[in-house]
Amino acid sequence: MIIKNNDDLMRFIPNVLVSVEGERTLYEKLTPFLALAENALVNRFTGEEIAESLDTRPDVLRNAAAVYVVNEAFRLAVPSLDLVLTPNGFGIVNNQNVVPASKERVERLLFSLAGVRDKAISTLIVSLADDPDYSSTPQGKWFAGTLFLPLPDHLSGLADPSKSMWEEFLRVRAIAEPLENEVAEEFVSPELMERLRMAPFEKGTEYAPLAGRVRRVIARSVAGAPLDKRAFVDIVDLIRKNPEKYPEWHASRTAGLFTPPVFENEKTSGGYWF
Repeated sequence: MIIKNNDDLMRFIPNVLVSVEGERTLYEKLTPFLALAENALVNRFTGEEIAESLDTRPDVLRNAAAVYVVNEAFRLAVPSLDLVLTPNGFGIVNNQNVVPASKERVERLLFSLAGVRDKAISTLIVSLADDPDYSSTPQGKWFAGTLFLPLPDHLSGLADPSKSMWEEFLRVRAIAEPLENEVAEEFVSPELMERLRMAPFEKGTEYAPLAGRVRRVIARSVAGAPLDKRAFVDIVDLIRKNPEKYPEWHASRTAGLFTPPVFENEKTSGGYWF
């Protein structure tokens, strides 16, 4: 496990009373939730190979993984940490010195934990994108399946600040994907769209500025506006004028929509004019 003991755990969770002899440590209480969070980390983000080699990875990636696991585990565990199951039902853990937190404070804590988790997710994605092999993993392919990533600049103006960024990313992605596919078929081509989606995972790529431009136009439709086809005609004009930069488009079927065959007047043609 990424968090191996109570000392590892306490580095990330402040203001926890020290367990006295005979009491279960916080690590023991959170162990099943840590396992769930780590499983989510592997399945959603890193994959098995990267997770197993975290000790040899850059500090920023290793720390982001740990922050994600701890905050997600703690978030999952909070509702049950102050409850005990008695023969007569559930009771609240209490004593003469500590007063149970109000519902509002617990809700703020849960929102805060989700916020820290989401910041860790953003750091994870940026760090993982630097790995040249990541985009070929199932997790990398999933993130490269859209122009939108769980990053603040990608979700600016689209995410509800009262909700977690990860939940809002999943919502935005579901709306954006069919819009992206429509834009691909009608304007930028499926072949070029694939390269634009890969831009965050290719260091120094020249596709990044165009990917950002296409994403910003689509973002307006994600927010509810009609698809701005005039803006995409302008983008196609830019692509047409730069065949060396965007060869995928020029070799695509979509390019034919903007280069119709030229009619040549011949004597064998119907309606021939002298």
